[in-house]
Amino acid sequence: MNPSLTYLVDEICAGVEIYYTGRTGGQYLKTAFILCDDYGELVSKLFLQTDDPQWTDKKPNDHFKNHPDVLRDVKNVVAMKMAVHSEEVNGLQAALSKRRVRRNDFFHSAGLLDLSVTSRNCVEAFCELLEYGEILFGADWRTALESSRNLGTLEVMLRLERLAFADPSITPKVSKVFQEWPRNTKNNKKAGAHVAEYPEDLHFRLCVTCGGKTLRDKLKALLPP
Repeated sequence: MNPSLTYLVDEICAGVEIYYTGRTGGQYLKTAFILCDDYGELVSKLFLQTDDPQWTDKKPNDHFKNHPDVLRDVKNVVAMKMAVHSEEVNGLQAALSKRRVRRNDFFHSAGLLDLSVTSRNCVEAFCELLEYGEILFGADWRTALESSRNLGTLEVMLRLERLAFADPSITPKVSKVFQEWPRNTKNNKKAGAHVAEYPEDLHFRLCVTCGGKTLRDKLKALLPP
C-alpha cells in the first residue's frame, strides 16, 4: 500500500471531524465542503501516481493540469484497467465537477460570500468521496480507512445521515444509540454520557472517540443489509 494513502485518509478524517464539530450550529459547513472538494482532487492524483509513478500533474509547458484534466486522466486509467467501474466513476466524477464549480464560487465573487452550504451538501460530498476512494484503491482504501482514528465510525454516521434524508425514522434510532451510550469512566457507567445529549456536537465527538468498534457496530446495525 502506498504510504501516502494513509496520510491522505487521515486528512479526510480531519475534514469529517470538522463537519461534525460544527454540524448543529452550521459553523463549519462551508469549510468542510471546501476541504472535501480538495480531497477529491488529491484522491484522483494519488491514484494516478500509484498507477504510474511517472505520472505528473504538470503539462509539457510546466503549467499545472486543471481539475478536468486530472479527472480525465483517472477516467482513462479506469476505462483501460478497471472497466467494470467506469460507469460508477463517471457518475462520481460528475458530482466532483459540480462541487468544484460551487466551491470556486465561494472565492471568485465577493457578491457570493453568503452562498450557503447545507448539512446535506457535506454529507453527500463526503459519502461520494469515500465511495470514489474505495473504487480507485480497493482493499488498500478500506485498510487505511479502518486504521485512521475514528473514520470507520464517522463513515457509518455519514451513511446513516444520508439514509435519513429519505427515511426520517433513522434519526431517532441514531439518537437513541447516543443517548444511551455510557460515560467514558471506569467506575461510572450511567447513561447520559458526557452530560450533553445527542445531537450536541461535543457529546457526539466524545462518544465516537471513546466508543470504538462497539459503537460502530451498533450504528452499523441501523443500516440496511
